[in-house]
Amino acid sequence: MGLLSFLKKPERKPGSVCPQPREQEAFLFQIEDVFAMRDGSAVAAGQMVQGRLHRGSSVLCVPVQGQPFSCTVDAIEQPDPKSWGEFIHPDAAWADGPWNGHYSLHIPGRGKADFHPGDRLEAPGAEA
Repeated sequence: MGLLSFLKKPERKPGSVCPQPREQEAFLFQIEDVFAMRDGSAVAAGQMVQGRLHRGSSVLCVPVQGQPFSCTVDAIEQPDPKSWGEFIHPDAAWADGPWNGHYSLHIPGRGKADFHPGDRLEAPGAEA
Protein backbone atom coordinates (compact mmCIF):
# COMPACT_ATOMS: atom_id res chain seq x y z
CA MET A 1 0.00 0.00 0.00
CA GLY A 2 1.44 3.41 0.84
CA LEU A 3 1.94 6.10 -1.77
CA LEU A 4 0.63 3.93 -4.59
CA SER A 5 -2.65 3.48 -2.75
CA PHE A 6 -3.55 7.00 -3.91
CA LEU A 7 -4.28 5.41 -7.29
CA LYS A 8 -7.10 3.43 -5.68
CA LYS A 9 -10.33 4.81 -4.31
CA PRO A 10 -9.64 5.97 -0.71
CA GLU A 11 -11.11 3.61 1.85
CA ARG A 12 -11.29 3.94 5.59
CA LYS A 13 -11.00 0.92 7.79
CA PRO A 14 -13.62 0.53 10.52
CA GLY A 15 -12.42 2.30 13.63
CA SER A 16 -9.83 4.38 11.76
CA VAL A 17 -8.81 7.70 13.30
CA CYS A 18 -10.73 10.53 11.64
CA PRO A 19 -11.66 13.83 13.23
CA GLN A 20 -15.06 15.40 12.75
CA PRO A 21 -15.10 17.90 9.84
CA ARG A 22 -14.79 21.56 10.84
CA GLU A 23 -14.38 24.78 8.97
CA GLN A 24 -10.88 25.13 7.58
CA GLU A 25 -8.46 26.34 10.23
CA ALA A 26 -5.22 28.19 9.60
CA PHE A 27 -2.61 25.56 8.88
CA LEU A 28 0.99 25.07 7.88
CA PHE A 29 2.38 21.90 6.26
CA GLN A 30 6.14 21.52 5.80
CA ILE A 31 7.07 19.43 2.74
CA GLU A 32 9.82 16.90 3.46
CA ASP A 33 9.69 14.79 0.27
CA VAL A 34 7.82 14.72 -3.04
CA PHE A 35 6.79 11.78 -5.21
CA ALA A 36 5.49 11.54 -8.77
CA MET A 37 2.41 9.44 -9.48
CA ARG A 38 1.89 7.49 -12.70
CA ASP A 39 -0.84 9.90 -13.77
CA GLY A 40 1.58 12.84 -13.53
CA SER A 41 0.18 14.20 -10.26
CA ALA A 42 2.27 14.76 -7.13
CA VAL A 43 2.30 13.50 -3.57
CA ALA A 44 3.84 15.80 -0.96
CA ALA A 45 4.96 14.03 2.20
CA GLY A 46 5.73 15.95 5.35
CA GLN A 47 4.49 17.25 8.67
CA MET A 48 1.46 19.30 9.60
CA VAL A 49 3.08 21.93 11.81
CA GLN A 50 -0.03 23.92 12.71
CA GLY A 51 -3.78 23.63 12.39
CA ARG A 52 -5.95 21.32 10.31
CA LEU A 53 -6.41 20.59 6.61
CA HIS A 54 -9.45 18.90 5.05
CA ARG A 55 -9.55 16.74 1.95
CA GLY A 56 -10.62 18.91 -0.99
CA SER A 57 -9.10 22.09 0.45
CA SER A 58 -7.48 24.68 -1.78
CA VAL A 59 -4.07 25.65 -0.42
CA LEU A 60 -1.20 27.95 -1.27
CA CYS A 61 2.20 26.43 -1.97
CA VAL A 62 4.95 28.78 -0.83
CA PRO A 63 8.13 27.50 -2.48
CA VAL A 64 11.61 28.14 -1.15
CA GLN A 65 12.36 29.64 -4.57
CA GLY A 66 9.81 30.99 -7.02
CA GLN A 67 6.30 32.36 -6.85
CA PRO A 68 3.52 30.97 -4.63
CA PHE A 69 0.75 29.08 -6.42
CA SER A 70 -2.54 27.51 -5.44
CA CYS A 71 -3.38 23.83 -5.60
CA THR A 72 -5.94 21.41 -4.20
CA VAL A 73 -5.42 18.47 -1.87
CA ASP A 74 -7.74 15.70 -3.02
CA ALA A 75 -6.55 12.87 -0.74
CA ILE A 76 -4.74 12.47 2.56
CA GLU A 77 -2.83 9.38 3.64
CA GLN A 78 -1.02 8.35 6.80
CA PRO A 79 0.17 5.17 8.48
CA ASP A 80 -2.60 3.48 10.46
CA PRO A 81 -1.72 4.07 14.14
CA LYS A 82 -3.41 0.76 15.03
CA SER A 83 -1.95 -1.51 12.36
CA TRP A 84 1.72 -1.41 11.37
CA GLY A 85 2.22 -1.40 7.58
CA GLU A 86 -1.36 -0.36 6.82
CA PHE A 87 -2.49 3.08 5.70
CA ILE A 88 -5.63 5.10 6.26
CA HIS A 89 -7.18 7.96 4.30
CA PRO A 90 -8.66 10.38 6.81
CA ASP A 91 -10.87 13.29 5.77
CA ALA A 92 -8.55 15.71 7.58
CA ALA A 93 -4.94 16.11 8.67
CA TRP A 94 -4.09 17.88 11.91
CA ALA A 95 -0.91 18.98 13.64
CA ASP A 96 -1.43 16.93 16.80
CA GLY A 97 -2.49 13.82 14.88
CA PRO A 98 -0.92 10.37 15.02
CA TRP A 99 2.72 9.96 13.95
CA ASN A 100 3.50 13.55 15.02
CA GLY A 101 1.28 14.95 12.29
CA HIS A 102 3.09 13.28 9.35
CA TYR A 103 0.95 12.82 6.23
CA SER A 104 1.15 12.35 2.49
CA LEU A 105 -1.06 14.70 0.44
CA HIS A 106 -2.14 13.89 -3.11
CA ILE A 107 -2.18 17.00 -5.30
CA PRO A 108 -3.67 16.52 -8.79
CA GLY A 109 -2.93 18.95 -11.60
CA ARG A 110 0.63 19.52 -10.36
CA GLY A 111 3.75 17.45 -10.94
CA LYS A 112 6.70 16.47 -8.79
CA ALA A 113 8.79 19.31 -10.28
CA ASP A 114 6.36 21.86 -8.79
CA PHE A 115 7.27 20.97 -5.19
CA HIS A 116 10.54 20.66 -3.27
CA PRO A 117 11.59 19.71 0.26
CA GLY A 118 11.41 22.86 2.37
CA ASP A 119 8.37 24.27 0.52
CA ARG A 120 5.27 25.00 2.61
CA LEU A 121 1.57 24.47 2.04
CA GLU A 122 -0.50 26.99 3.96
CA ALA A 123 -3.84 28.72 4.24
CA PRO A 124 -5.35 31.30 6.56
CA GLY A 125 -8.23 30.28 8.81
CA ALA A 126 -11.84 30.80 7.84
CA GLU A 127 -13.04 34.34 8.41
CA ALA A 128 -15.43 34.71 11.32
